[in-house]
Amino acid sequence: MSAALRQGEVDQARLVARIRAEFPELPFSKAELNDFGEDHAVTLLDDRWVFRFPRGAEAAARGATERRLLAALTPVSPVAVPHYERVARDGAFAGYRMIAGHELTEAAFAALPRQRQEAVLGEIGAFLRALHALPPTLLDGLPEGASPDDAAAFVARHAERRQRLAEALGEPLGRAADRFYAALPAAVATDRRVVIHGDLTEDHVLLDPEAGRLAGVIDFTDAALGDPAYDFAFLWAYGAWAPGLAAQACGESADTADTLARSRWWFTRFRIDQVWWTISGARAYDVARIRAELGGLFQALGI
Repeated sequence: MSAALRQGEVDQARLVARIRAEFPELPFSKAELNDFGEDHAVTLLDDRWVFRFPRGAEAAARGATERRLLAALTPVSPVAVPHYERVARDGAFAGYRMIAGHELTEAAFAALPRQRQEAVLGEIGAFLRALHALPPTLLDGLPEGASPDDAAAFVARHAERRQRLAEALGEPLGRAADRFYAALPAAVATDRRVVIHGDLTEDHVLLDPEAGRLAGVIDFTDAALGDPAYDFAFLWAYGAWAPGLAAQACGESADTADTLARSRWWFTRFRIDQVWWTISGARAYDVARIRAELGGLFQALGI
């Protein structure tokens, strides 16, 4: 990771100067730093433009591939996705017009009437249908083996984190987490490979609060060839019925049950990661609530 772009140490004035030097014709009066993302530091200009600066070499290497993917996705996607109109001459950073909307958090989804919830899930499914149908060649040039659904990598990561996680989870859940990671690679094994978003979580799905419909999907940094189940994983947070409805709209057919089963494993992994992110100080989640939920998730998986 670039020292100049390490989380908590970003020099916002320097980023603004780089934007002004590269795009002197772009007028703006206010710049705001979003320093939450692991892969990019983000500068928001007048709540109209989003400029993303990769923190490290891997995120930078993905930039051109991400833009090529989005150029192909834009004309077929039923919802808005980033359209990079401003790209630095050396490709070091790029910007797109902000997609107006609020993050579709668990609370925001729960506040919608059931009819609107179903409509939003249908829109997510339609988006995934368009994304998953894109030609895999769009991702040519990604680092070898780069995919967010690498079960072996998650198992190795757990081995490094397990002591602190066990302290946060407590003894019964800590032992269950060990069993979960031991079973994960076999549980999610599949030969299916499509273009996936790779990080389709609540902070990357935007809701138009006025219309109560999906406004757009952002942050395609982790796009890769992977298991389509990975893109359905977070939808379990909206309710046990939610992934199935989205999968139906996506056009999943003969192996829908298998896809949803794998997605539940991936969702459980996400919940465990939320605990880690909290205790490591990266983000803040309600660990007590997640602990209460994990028992049911492990039981549903036979852990």
